[in-house]
Amino acid sequence: MGRLSRVLAAAAAVGTLHVTAPEVCAQQGPHFSGVQARLALGSIQGIVSDERGGPLAGAMVSALGARNGMAVTDVHGRFQIDSLPSGVYIVRVHLAGFASTRRDYVRVAGSPAVLEAFHLRRVDAPASTSGDVVPARPILTAGVDLPQVENAAAAADDHPHGETAWRMRHVKRSVLKDSGGVVSIADAAADQPLPEAPSSIFGRAFDGAASMASSIFADLPLSGEVNLLTTSAFMPGQMFSGDFLPRGVAYVTLGAPVAGGEWQARASLTQSDLSSWIVAGSFSSHHSSNHDYGFGVSYSTQQYQSDKPVALAAAADNSRSVGEIYGSDHWTVLPALALDYSARYARHDYLRERSLLSPRVGITISPLSSTHVTASVSQHMLAPGAEEFLAPATVGPWLPPERTFAPLAGEAFQVERTRMIDVGVEHEFDDDLVVSVRRFQQNVDDQLVTLFGIPVAGGPQSPGHYYVANAGSVDADGWAIRFSSAPTQRVRGSVDYSVTRAHWVSRGDMASISVWAPEAIRPQTEDVHGVTTSLETEIPETSTRVFFLYRVNTSLPGGNESTRSSADARFGLQVNQALPFMPFGSTRWEVLVGVRNLFRDPADTGSIYDELLVVRPPKRVVGGVLVKF
Repeated sequence: MGRLSRVLAAAAAVGTLHVTAPEVCAQQGPHFSGVQARLALGSIQGIVSDERGGPLAGAMVSALGARNGMAVTDVHGRFQIDSLPSGVYIVRVHLAGFASTRRDYVRVAGSPAVLEAFHLRRVDAPASTSGDVVPARPILTAGVDLPQVENAAAAADDHPHGETAWRMRHVKRSVLKDSGGVVSIADAAADQPLPEAPSSIFGRAFDGAASMASSIFADLPLSGEVNLLTTSAFMPGQMFSGDFLPRGVAYVTLGAPVAGGEWQARASLTQSDLSSWIVAGSFSSHHSSNHDYGFGVSYSTQQYQSDKPVALAAAADNSRSVGEIYGSDHWTVLPALALDYSARYARHDYLRERSLLSPRVGITISPLSSTHVTASVSQHMLAPGAEEFLAPATVGPWLPPERTFAPLAGEAFQVERTRMIDVGVEHEFDDDLVVSVRRFQQNVDDQLVTLFGIPVAGGPQSPGHYYVANAGSVDADGWAIRFSSAPTQRVRGSVDYSVTRAHWVSRGDMASISVWAPEAIRPQTEDVHGVTTSLETEIPETSTRVFFLYRVNTSLPGGNESTRSSADARFGLQVNQALPFMPFGSTRWEVLVGVRNLFRDPADTGSIYDELLVVRPPKRVVGGVLVKF
């Protein structure tokens, strides 16, 4: 423990370490490292033109799908959106003064690039009944002769397409206006040069800063998702007891690509004896510069609206709220050197020490294009009940706080603090297999224990309520090896094996824990072996996506004799199936079904015991309909 503290102090003083791969611990989630994400990806290229075939500069092109992307056309109307994983994307083009294109579905399958051509029509250009654009009629003033009919090709070549010329063609004129002061478009274009394209990419796309505010919602390529879900949970062996009835949840996501990145807003609401809601906003930048940054903020709350024993035992003030703000930056200093630093600040109104800060810093050195050496130092603060309020790191709907919790010993909540150091080496083999080896150390104070299946005073056991306790402090160090496939493959999977030596240096609420969950009391020193495997695939023939994670560990606490299995394990399964009669009206409809007994988010980093000391977790079932637009 002393050696770990000295290393942490030295690393904090130097301040040059940085994380570019996921933090290393005995629990690894089903996510791929940043190194794997740099493997071959696809792109969308194309040209945007007007109804006359002339190129349009400054048009905003958005691609929404597995990863959202955005590009702005150059002076020749060309654009390119890179770093897109394989899948189906919704592509739209926007430009002030032009009607936006209908949403086109484009399939990206790695290389070569997908080529697309888009044609925009001016909003006041009349269209024929057949859908073809009708050439604009000439606008005349009194005393001006009808212009001679000229060859179409010559007209296209001689016709100016500048912004000033376009505005002059569309200015309102009276038929009684004196023709003496009339200046032709050609003369105006010859007398003064056309204005240069604005330096800001939004100057053209939004027709200047003045109209940007009024056009922000009309012209931005908004996309989103609406989920109508039903959730339920049941204790082991009580699947059909009916003690925990299903609960309805409404979940909404709204996003829009903007200059250099993408904004996203999320909200969710549920109403019952326990009413709760969440709101969150985030921004993530594009990978177009040396800095790849992101930041966000979230707020969630739950309120108890009944006098049930569960609610009375959960909180004396009948409500709890949590706010969080976070930010991160990936700085590519050199092609072979990258820094990463991030921090999360959370405020819990039900804690004695309400403000929690979790910083992280690290470094990655790449001596070869396929070999990467990483090192990181971090501190992770985990509050009791944080899993109910904070946004998950993995993909999927973020459910509002649905469960209540209370301290087992009846005292104030205590916050878990985990300080971590890890060093790893990762190597890619022929873009098909990635192997990584890691060495890590952890120092944990006030390790949390989560207990389900304990009767609430005045009521039975409930999967919607749990107790938390303090198991003490522990030092851990170990090794981990991971085999994973490339993210560009149709079937993506990983296998992670870890072995950890843990030594408990102090004990916490042992008296209370030994009464209700004696299996949660760990030996003074023990070796922890764990295997985590994940599988993710998309079947385009049936429009099906499947994700499965399975974790086996020698230190997972078993249930009672009637529910104990031969191998203590945790799992998570989610299936998304697109409805066969969709897409309809630029939307995509899916059915979601998920079941899991994993308590923590599989991508969370922290103590190796965070998931291991969750006793008798209920199985949680989620189902519903998703509408993407």
